[in-house]
Amino acid sequence: MKTIERSGIDHLIAALRRHGFDDILGPRVRDGAIVYDQLQTAADLPAGLTDEQEGGTYRLKSRTDQALFGYTVGPHSLKKFLYPSALKLWQTRRSADSFLVEAGPAEVPRLAFLGVRACELQALAIQDRVFLQGVYVDPDYRERRGKLFIVAVNCGQAGGTCFCASMHTGPKAAYGSDRRRAPLFCRRNRHRRRRGSAQ
Repeated sequence: MKTIERSGIDHLIAALRRHGFDDILGPRVRDGAIVYDQLQTAADLPAGLTDEQEGGTYRLKSRTDQALFGYTVGPHSLKKFLYPSALKLWQTRRSADSFLVEAGPAEVPRLAFLGVRACELQALAIQDRVFLQGVYVDPDYRERRGKLFIVAVNCGQAGGTCFCASMHTGPKAAYGSDRRRAPLFCRRNRHRRRRGSAQ
């Protein structure tokens, strides 16, 4: 186990910004759930919160510690960001006697995710097979996926709807991320983690 200060997460977020990532996304509390959203600092993370999940039930609860990643996987997935439900491919403008067709946005954002779980990496691998490895490759997905950076964390607890043991997808993040970390559990503003290696 290695200890990382909470400020180390702030340094990570700052480093990702310096390396040109447009959005750093991680777990935040929104509308009574822990979801992926913009992170500015480590203070945005759900410190001291966990979730309770069963069939048809989801609720947040307080923990007895200040763990930053002490919850199971939330209701959002990476697919929301990598395969958006609405995508502008082109647009037209009318002139006096014709139409002008313009291409959609040329650039997709560079995204970095902090706190991705093993089951989410497995889901991402399935999406990659569908959108990248078949006869028809989705060009927008390919570009978004190519600009993605992932920091995964191992799960420290299971929810009532988790399936990682039966599907061999966790709780340890074994592949598919740029960096892996064990869950960070706070003890007086310090976080212990197992050492991870780059993939």
